[in-house]
Amino acid sequence: MTQAPSNSRTLFGLFSALQWLALPILVLEFGSVWQKLPERMATHFDLAGQPNGWMAREEAVLVMLGISAAVLIIATWIASRVKEADATAWGLIALFYIIQGTLIYAAQSMIDFNLHATPVHPGPVLLVGIVSAVLLIVFSLSTRRGEHLPTGRVYATETHASVLWAAVCGAPLIVFIPIVTMAPIPALKVALGLAALIGVWAASMAAFGFQYTFSSSGVDIRTLGFRLRSIAASDIRSYAEDNWPFWGGRGIRGLGNRRAYVWGNRGVRIQTNTGEVFLGHNEPRRIVRDLDRVIQNHEGHEGTRRQ
Repeated sequence: MTQAPSNSRTLFGLFSALQWLALPILVLEFGSVWQKLPERMATHFDLAGQPNGWMAREEAVLVMLGISAAVLIIATWIASRVKEADATAWGLIALFYIIQGTLIYAAQSMIDFNLHATPVHPGPVLLVGIVSAVLLIVFSLSTRRGEHLPTGRVYATETHASVLWAAVCGAPLIVFIPIVTMAPIPALKVALGLAALIGVWAASMAAFGFQYTFSSSGVDIRTLGFRLRSIAASDIRSYAEDNWPFWGGRGIRGLGNRRAYVWGNRGVRIQTNTGEVFLGHNEPRRIVRDLDRVIQNHEGHEGTRRQ
């Protein structure tokens, strides 16, 4: 019974490590035509695929390798924090593979343009990346939600929102939405439009916040009317006030058996029978008080305690 998770984690680690093959692939791409490349290459293109930026070929290689390495470091750090490789973790790794594939395609498109004046088409590439990100978000939100809780007596409803993060997520849309309307290629317009929708969703989620409903059955976590997670009272082992680090990010965070719903740096960490849930809140004592009522009024509770 314990072998399957171990094999899954090993396979997950292997696929995470294989991403680093992107670096030698990029080196081979440039190295195979190095003598044919011009000393000064077109390296940046506008939305219509026309060049509007140039740099030395040595700089072009270093920039592409640097971007790829930065993404790989982030992907490796995230993978190292996954204790249980669930479907969302695998989806995130797939997204990082798509990002590396996009960088490899972009490098080849740059080479082809400089050698053969082959047109650059940014639209389809961006569309694949953005659609993949949207699918990952949808898939992540639909997994590890827990079973619907039976109807019970509601003790309290708390909201955790952030005007600051709503502004941070929404401010770029002021510039981004006009760019969407001016995109000359349909595929590019669709890709940028989807990216704008992600920004609108993130800003709305921060503005309206996470809603926590505490009842005799457990805790329901929602945002914008969508049920994110349900924690049965019988599944709660312990809970305590805790801090959330800035580098942990904001919004819906976590992979594997860990999830966090947070817009600030304070909250309550709940240990369950299947993992860990962090509920962000500016007044964590209120969350602890509400959890106390859930546990104290749940029939047959055993061993649940405040840390």
